Amino acid sequence: MSHKLLAAFNEGVNRSTAGEHASAIQAFDKVLSEDPRHTPALSAKGFSLTRLGRPAEALRCFERAIELDPSTADNYRNAALCQLELDEPEAASSLLDRAFQLNTEQSYREAAAVEIFGLGQALLSKGGRRTDKARYRHARHMFELALEYHPSFIDAARALADAWAHLGDNERSSHYMHLAARLRPAG
Repeated sequence: MSHKLLAAFNEGVNRSTAGEHASAIQAFDKVLSEDPRHTPALSAKGFSLTRLGRPAEALRCFERAIELDPSTADNYRNAALCQLELDEPEAASSLLDRAFQLNTEQSYREAAAVEIFGLGQALLSKGGRRTDKARYRHARHMFELALEYHPSFIDAARALADAWAHLGDNERSSHYMHLAARLRPAG
């Protein structure tokens, strides 16, 4: 990699770290215009796009990074998080399964579950254009995956109970409240 390319990439990383994601994307685009196969720049650009609330564009970056380097678990996980934001839980689940095949550490799986849970919480707190029920249905998918990947995640069970209550299914709400009461904190 040339010094010019390395400098542009480092500039992008520094801007992204500072929360200046729009200017970080410009720096990553400089790198990608010189080297369209630069997977770290693709991944970093995808990260900045997600921070700007542009999951469809970010997904394209992560998919291209996966195409160029199918051995990096984080690209699959990040693509899955984009799919979840786009309300595509089946596609997300498939990507997460691949990420967990590549990185088999339990802590990696649990960290992904926490990220997924955070997406669901953010969806419910920020509102958006969706109706209340649509937001709870969307968040429910995220909470279900979080609990699937981290079965002792008490907050995910509680969030599922709340989501089902908002969706009018008291039986499922009660099931997840009882599950949350039976779970023990990890550690």
